[in-house]
Amino acid sequence: LTKSKELVDGYCIYLQTTGEVHIEIDDVLNGTNDEWDLKAHHCKAMGANKPVFVATNVDLNIKQ
Repeated sequence: LTKSKELVDGYCIYLQTTGEVHIEIDDVLNGTNDEWDLKAHHCKAMGANKPVFVATNVDLNIKQ
């Protein structure tokens, strides 16, 4: 895991009516061209610099 970020083509849409996040990425340099539909969950911690929601493709309730 690195602390660097690279700009890639793509977009993200949050659908308020369903609570889903749609993500499309087209990263030619790293060979990633994919899309995901993820269920978003509201974060329990609230305040400055805290995320409002989180979306993931794994169950966060299961200990990894």
